[in-house]
Amino acid sequence: MVYIAALAPDSDETSQSQLNKFPVTDVFSHIEVADGRVWMLPKGVECFAGDLSEQEQKVVWATHFAPAADLLNQTVDGTAWKTKPSWFIVATNDRTVHPDLERFAAKRMDASTHAIDSSHVPMLSHPKFVIDVIRAAANA
Repeated sequence: MVYIAALAPDSDETSQSQLNKFPVTDVFSHIEVADGRVWMLPKGVECFAGDLSEQEQKVVWATHFAPAADLLNQTVDGTAWKTKPSWFIVATNDRTVHPDLERFAAKRMDASTHAIDSSHVPMLSHPKFVIDVIRAAANA
């Protein structure tokens, strides 16, 4: 399993309960809940994908998916990182999921951890780094 700038709750946690244990990130100042969805406002894309060019940020904002408003409070059955080898990419400049939360999750799952100076979307800003970690995981 490869986690990229991710949340990784245990079976008795929600993503929100994890987020509550760390400082609130900037992106949460730039969201709006409407029609049962969480919408990122245009200014929020800088927190989400701040290391992309302005043009790329506009594409990210225009195409982003608005998740269900209760997404962060949902629980899921099973915890893959308890039974599967894990790799974790920590985005050290993430303003969406706090980097300290990412480091906590990686350590707790005993993941092979790889840090990169990136926003929340290293798969877009540092694709070679991300694919190298994925390949290392696949070859392990």
